[in-house]
Amino acid sequence: MKKILPCLSIAFLSILLLTACSRKHYAVSYFDQKTAGHKIIAVLPAEMIFTGTQPKDLSAEDISKIEENESRMFQNYLFNSILRYANDRRYYTAVGVQDISTTEKLLEDNNISIRNSWKQDDKKLAKILGVDAVVRMRIQKKRYMSDLASLGVDYGQQVLNQIGNVGKYIPNVPNKTNDMYASCNVISDNQTLWNDDYRGSASYNVSSERVIDNITDNFGKHFPYRKRR
Repeated sequence: MKKILPCLSIAFLSILLLTACSRKHYAVSYFDQKTAGHKIIAVLPAEMIFTGTQPKDLSAEDISKIEENESRMFQNYLFNSILRYANDRRYYTAVGVQDISTTEKLLEDNNISIRNSWKQDDKKLAKILGVDAVVRMRIQKKRYMSDLASLGVDYGQQVLNQIGNVGKYIPNVPNKTNDMYASCNVISDNQTLWNDDYRGSASYNVSSERVIDNITDNFGKHFPYRKRR
């Protein structure tokens, strides 16, 4: 099973593409006053929430590894998206973003795992990381197919070939859609200062990279702290 975990991690995400969505984002009225002294922020590992029935052929340990790998992927893509839109001819970003490797090391040094970071007090994490605010992301998706077929059409056959279950789970798999919800928050002193969310439908036959980029690119476009030059 360990050999197929990379495939499974990608496959969990490969079933998702937001083909239709509605988005909204807001900042508190006192955002500028509250963040006037902010110098640096940190992007936390994304919390992964799955609803529906888990594939029966995967152990709890396998699921945990898959979720944590996806959590890192979303964290890195969001970090890159924020930087991509940080500065242009009209705007500049007034804070720095802590390097992901620094965030990971500080969490590890304080015995905070990726999964544990999802539920830690935000003010405590900001102090540990030495930042003025933390950026949290939550990804929730519902799987609707049973067993390994729910891992995605493109990678499902490859996975099943490796474990000797060819044809058992994915005959005549339809191109269904699925609901997905993602949210992103900037939190300081345990107060949510900014929020963005992303809702939409998902479909098969898309890469995990495209799925993650679709979500985090929108968060990066709307991200606060930008000021006019």
